[in-house]
Amino acid sequence: MKAPTQQPLALELAPRYGRQDFMPAPCNADALSWISNWPDWPGPALALHGPAGAGKTHLLHIWVQASEGVLLQGPELTLEAAHDLAGTPVAIDRADAMVQPEPFLHLYNMQREAGAHLLFAARTPPADWTHGLPDLSSRLATAPAVAIRQPDDSLLSALLLKYASDRQLDLTPSAYAYLLPRMDRSFAGVQEIVARLDRAALGQQKRHVSRDLVIAVLAGNDGVNDGIGEG
Repeated sequence: MKAPTQQPLALELAPRYGRQDFMPAPCNADALSWISNWPDWPGPALALHGPAGAGKTHLLHIWVQASEGVLLQGPELTLEAAHDLAGTPVAIDRADAMVQPEPFLHLYNMQREAGAHLLFAARTPPADWTHGLPDLSSRLATAPAVAIRQPDDSLLSALLLKYASDRQLDLTPSAYAYLLPRMDRSFAGVQEIVARLDRAALGQQKRHVSRDLVIAVLAGNDGVNDGIGEG
């Protein structure tokens, strides 16, 4: 009787949010400068905005560690939480996913009165949010809104190698050279392609990523045929 084949499990990596783990680049230089210059901000609040995977959450964690503050997700912000946190440095991730805008307005006002700071991040700048509160719009208009842009080629290359290393993938030089100009050139894209390569390599029960494996995954064949070579 043939023994059942054990399928390898693709385990999600726990993100590392230390200052030493952040990759400085021209696309995030302004945002990193603002975070590093805290508490010398001109007002009580700072907004970060940029595409998925751009490092907004990482910067929020760096700031929370430096300020000994509290990190919330946008949907977690309630009136009760706003009152409890008044006067404490607060970072809000996915701020554009708030359930109701009133708690955000109250928190902003209380932070300003207490001389405390509020850092929030979203994919779009606050000026683009639709919430129906003119008072909140006027507050947000006074907060610096700092963009993180899409990565340049240098950062994309570094991220590709870092994410592969984080997953203990052996990305061969030929595989790297083939993949870099052909993958989705965004923060989310490089994360996704490395995760797909990881799953495909696990399916073959190896950590070696060949050029042929990259070709197969780019073609949508994440399962990968048995006959793929090692080129």
